[in-house]
Amino acid sequence: MVLMRFFRFRLLAIVLLCILKVSFVCAKDFSELNQIPYLQTLTDDSLQYAWRLYTKSVDWQEKAYPSLCFALSEEAERIFNRRMEDCDFSWHYLEIALRNLEISLSRNRRLIDKDEESGLEIASIFNLLKVSTNLVRVKTILENHPEQPDSLYIFYSNWFQKCKARYLSDCALYRIKKGEMQKALTSNEEALDLTQRYDTCLLADVTCQKRTIQYLMQPSVGGVQEVIDGLRQLVSPVFTKDEILRKGTLPLFYLCVIQIARRYEEKGDLTQAIQTYRLLLIEIRKYLNKDIPYLLAEEKKEIGLLLQYYLDTVQHFSLRHIEYGPVSELLLDHSLLKEDILSIGPSPICQTEEGRQPLIVDLQQAIDSIYTASDYYLLPENPLYFNKFQLQTELMALKRKQVSLIKNKSLLKNTSVEWTDWNDLKKYLEPHEALVKIIDLPINFFDRQYVALVVTSDSSSPGMVLLPKKRALLRILLKNQETEKIWNPIYQFLGNRKDLYFCLEGDLIEFQWSNISFQKKKLLDIYNLHYLLSTSDFVKLKQEQADSIHFKRDLYGFGGAYFSAPPSLKGMRGQGAQYLPGSREELCRIDTMLPEGWKSHLFLGREANKSNFLQLSFRTAPHSVIHIATHGFSLLYDETVSDGRIVSFKENSWIGTSAYKDPMMRHGFLLTGANRYWNKPVPYDAIDSGIVTAQDVLQMNLFGTDLVILSACRSASGETKDGEGLFGLIRAFKVAGAKAVLANVNNISDSETISFITTFYRYWMEGNNMFDAFCRTQRELMKVDPENEFLWTGFVLFE
Repeated sequence: MVLMRFFRFRLLAIVLLCILKVSFVCAKDFSELNQIPYLQTLTDDSLQYAWRLYTKSVDWQEKAYPSLCFALSEEAERIFNRRMEDCDFSWHYLEIALRNLEISLSRNRRLIDKDEESGLEIASIFNLLKVSTNLVRVKTILENHPEQPDSLYIFYSNWFQKCKARYLSDCALYRIKKGEMQKALTSNEEALDLTQRYDTCLLADVTCQKRTIQYLMQPSVGGVQEVIDGLRQLVSPVFTKDEILRKGTLPLFYLCVIQIARRYEEKGDLTQAIQTYRLLLIEIRKYLNKDIPYLLAEEKKEIGLLLQYYLDTVQHFSLRHIEYGPVSELLLDHSLLKEDILSIGPSPICQTEEGRQPLIVDLQQAIDSIYTASDYYLLPENPLYFNKFQLQTELMALKRKQVSLIKNKSLLKNTSVEWTDWNDLKKYLEPHEALVKIIDLPINFFDRQYVALVVTSDSSSPGMVLLPKKRALLRILLKNQETEKIWNPIYQFLGNRKDLYFCLEGDLIEFQWSNISFQKKKLLDIYNLHYLLSTSDFVKLKQEQADSIHFKRDLYGFGGAYFSAPPSLKGMRGQGAQYLPGSREELCRIDTMLPEGWKSHLFLGREANKSNFLQLSFRTAPHSVIHIATHGFSLLYDETVSDGRIVSFKENSWIGTSAYKDPMMRHGFLLTGANRYWNKPVPYDAIDSGIVTAQDVLQMNLFGTDLVILSACRSASGETKDGEGLFGLIRAFKVAGAKAVLANVNNISDSETISFITTFYRYWMEGNNMFDAFCRTQRELMKVDPENEFLWTGFVLFE
């Protein structure tokens, strides 16, 4: 009988397998409400540890740290699942099953609103199976033990019904997302029946859900705005940044708007579908706009994950109808919102002089002490790995205090860029200028579709160009088809405009645009090519006055670093980086070129160390230049590097790897003393290693820095994440407050680097602005050595 009952409820688990959103169900709260003692103390040490992880995750969720919460609950669930493998349905397993159920329910909440085509739906479905399995276990144990005291049995039975009600409510939400409204209504009505008896706290939400489903089942009457207004009367679109970070999802309103747009698309009414999606973007922006200037990089990442489903849905729609003209406006509006949330830009503290006020500096000292703690750099295989999470929550709390000091004074009102729609871009463009926005659209897990949107001062709508797919780029480069496949389609929208602003995404960030042949010349000879990482950078560039040689500037130079002793010896790969005599020569020559009014602060040899570099934070003078001449590094991720070293080179390999998954830990440059840690089984030291990672730079405040020159191989390289931009040194210095970064995408020799950099300074010192000096340098070196493309195309100025 017990065996039959077990299999019957296993079958029930499969039938119930439909859920997307779960509101957190806390058995402790329920027990207090019913004045029944909560679960008994766990006797298993591993389960006690897992439960502590879970309770900590709940606390961090309430404090708006969703990713840390998710990771802790994942580990807790793993431990409980392993213990439940031996479940014999005896009464003492009820406590374990209930706790496991609570954990799996809470994790469902964090898996909501994920992009189905990204594969995350599989994770959500898998978690639903675990929820339903745990429900079956609890019910089976209860039915097998009717001999328990009535009060205890009723308590657990009622709590089970409460969980089931939440489960069914989430099934209804999942069906809404799938567009299966009749099934959604059926699940909702079952949930409504249970909530009326067991969970009145949920009753209002489930009732609202029913009215919303019924509204979506009705034929649309009137225009898009009227339909959306009708929905707004049933469910509110209002949210705050802190609210969605705590709940792990947007209000139901936005999921319903997606369904309205899909309904228009299914009818073939693309105009109405586009209008619906644009209204969706407007609503999201309305409630995020006031927070966007003050978002920390960590918060941008979290919000990006919450919005991923909605933003990617718009992208999928655009890709399906890419030939339909009005899609270009939707796509550009979508891109502007996505950039605001995910793009590279200065942190709130690094955008104003007030970011250096004493209270903020005091908080920064506490922040720096966390970043230098050894536990902060623990890798997942370390038994103490979760100690790192406590440090991360303390870190976020301190950073939020810093931002609150800036926000309370509204200091960023005049520094932030706010959009209404893409038309706002046109007012910044002169008749001789064009903005070329590159967008990468997700096709599937393996490929992306690149699209160029061209905007001019007189555009009635953005010109849209379908560029090659990501997987086709290498073939195009090998066959020298860049002109035919990439440039010619863009050119048709440019007319006679010669000043082009490229806002780049994906692999096209490192694409050598200046080297494309066109009309028997290089694009470098025909156009002034500006490289940007976001349209916000374009607007800020246009708003600010052009830099001038007459500024009094401070130059902070780092070069001639000692990597092995004595410096006359050349270290081998894996034993220490090679000493670069040219890096010292480069800075010394530049020092002699500086005009009156400039102050040079050179850190050479032993002084070119990490400690001196980090001390620039909060201390850079207005209109300063930071010049770093050394080795750069770009490492691949390899989780098998298990001894804690920052970098590993396998035998006879020129490709370095690192166990740090974060790309900001795998890109950087080397200063004096790096040989002590380079490719050696020594745990990473954030202060004394001589290895400066992009993560180190990310935490600095370099406000006032007009230009960072990274005179190092591959310093412009990074890891591109779909829709999030480039993760590496460029991003780090931009977030730290640098206005422009000059870096190299290639490997380049010591002598060639000196040639390019000194030529650039010569033109700059002659009175050219920064961009003109860069263009003149490229053109001069192209004429001197036209075959050496690495020399004059390798360096890129990101403004």
